[in-house]
Amino acid sequence: MSDFVPDDPSLNLALFRMLDAGQRAEAFAAMVRRDLERGQLLVAQGDPSDSLFVVLHGALAVQRIGEPAPIAVLRAGEVVGEIGFFANIPRTAGVIAIRDTSVLVLTRTAYQKLAEHAPALVEALLAALSRRFAEQTARLAPIPMSPKARTVALVDAGREPIPPLFTRRLRDALAGTEAEIVDRARVAALFPGRALDASEVTDWLNELEQAAPLVVYLGDRDALAWTRKAIRQADMVVFACRGEAPQGARTEIEDFACEVHPVSARRLVRIHDRRQSEVQGTAAWLARLPAFMHHHVSLEDQVDVASLVRFLFGRAIGFVAAGGGSFGSAHVGVYKAFRERGVMFDIFVGTSVGSAMVAGFAKNYEAEDLERGTHQIFVTSRSFRRPTWPRYSLLDHKAFDRALAEQYGPQCQIEDCWRPFAAVATNLSTQRLELIRTGPLWQAVRASSAIPGLLPPFYTSGGEMLVDGCLTDNVPLASMLQLKCGPNLIIHFGEAANERFDVDYAALPGRLELAAAMLWPFGNKRLPSAPSAINVLWRSLVAHQRYDMLPTTPLDHVMRPPFPPDLGVTQFERHSEIFEATYAWARESIATLEAEGNAAIRTMLASSGLR
Repeated sequence: MSDFVPDDPSLNLALFRMLDAGQRAEAFAAMVRRDLERGQLLVAQGDPSDSLFVVLHGALAVQRIGEPAPIAVLRAGEVVGEIGFFANIPRTAGVIAIRDTSVLVLTRTAYQKLAEHAPALVEALLAALSRRFAEQTARLAPIPMSPKARTVALVDAGREPIPPLFTRRLRDALAGTEAEIVDRARVAALFPGRALDASEVTDWLNELEQAAPLVVYLGDRDALAWTRKAIRQADMVVFACRGEAPQGARTEIEDFACEVHPVSARRLVRIHDRRQSEVQGTAAWLARLPAFMHHHVSLEDQVDVASLVRFLFGRAIGFVAAGGGSFGSAHVGVYKAFRERGVMFDIFVGTSVGSAMVAGFAKNYEAEDLERGTHQIFVTSRSFRRPTWPRYSLLDHKAFDRALAEQYGPQCQIEDCWRPFAAVATNLSTQRLELIRTGPLWQAVRASSAIPGLLPPFYTSGGEMLVDGCLTDNVPLASMLQLKCGPNLIIHFGEAANERFDVDYAALPGRLELAAAMLWPFGNKRLPSAPSAINVLWRSLVAHQRYDMLPTTPLDHVMRPPFPPDLGVTQFERHSEIFEATYAWARESIATLEAEGNAAIRTMLASSGLR
């Protein structure tokens, strides 16, 4: 460790901004700097709490023994170990550097000297810590959120060179943002003759990261030392690859990147000459380089590169599609209205019929393609009009399965779809939500749409029983938030308010009365106007969903299309009517919201300029 003397007196650490200049100088004088390499332990769980730390540069993970994932990631300006320090209890968790990191260390001895000679400073420091703790508590998220990287290393994967056109397009896309691009040439020009691990080089990179919202380090296939430095410096590694995944062992850089970065901090980008609805071979790449998310990028224009940049910045636009039976065609109408305004959705998550619709969007299908597919699946094949002996279900699922496989392709894999996609199902084997992100596309839709009782569950090759995702999350915004940051469009068909039914319970007929009414001419007209059995089943399945308590952010927008009051949940034959009406309604709604200055809608529309 060494005495810390800040080069810049206006060093921007939030904790010390609350102190005046004199107090800040005294606090700095009492602290020493400690530099950690990635993977080095700062403190171990159970250690004495004889120091507290402030992160100067880099990132630290807080990890408890026996827990697979970090409970927190701490970055520049954040305080480490203050609770144990002031409570004088052993460390409740270990802290490890997940990047090359520098911290400021305040020992208990140094703190006691401050308390003796400058009690006002200690009081100010405690007040600052209290305010920081209150701010952090106020920001606690109710659900796990996708982390956003501040620094990204782009490296070549496989053995086929990355086309220079991809790098040029990426530079062009980043040029219109606040990002900093750092390559070997830039570092060499600023620090001629200096080693890459020299302290002035590392400090400059760290200062750059503090000033910019995103720093992209461009690796170099012909400069392994620089590429390794970029990988160590980054929060996330992005593997750029082309062609088929090579057989055999990984390259030296692939191995190093996978050692340094966990799967949760990796992305895979497959580069193609032309945009398609689906490709082949992505599963082989993911087996070679497991990644949290993958992307397909076409070199024909800037569209896909702009989408990748939105993901890197934490601004990717999501489309969240709720379940709702025959209401599902409304998703297509809304999607068409936004696409006509130039909005490019970057990722899709759906439940039940919502998964069926957004699966088509992930394959770059146009709205009219989805309309034809809806007609084929639900009307032509009569998927929900084929009763069977009620041993496993009320409906024969075979026609539904065949129609899904035909529409999406029997061999199409989720990871080969052009846009990221996930389907929400309910896993009755684990009693948990199942987020399906890989495997056959049609099977994911089938599992997400397996309405209990009407259709048999979908059984996986591993023996797990999957049914309709509406039982766990019919509006899967929480799942979307775990996959990415940025604005979302959420479409659902529920009611936040209580609903009342004008039904005389005593008038509901028994079996013989109902049979007579069904056989007698015009007998149906004499029956009470009560919801059907299917309608009641659907309401029961989604009764847990609180449409007024979705985990929205200021950049999320929720839309609930209006429907005819007589529309039933299984009236799929009315899909064209629903599509056309919702499309017209969505066009008007977008124009109105834009005129009103709706922040979420304006953010989505502004993305249309990123080409």
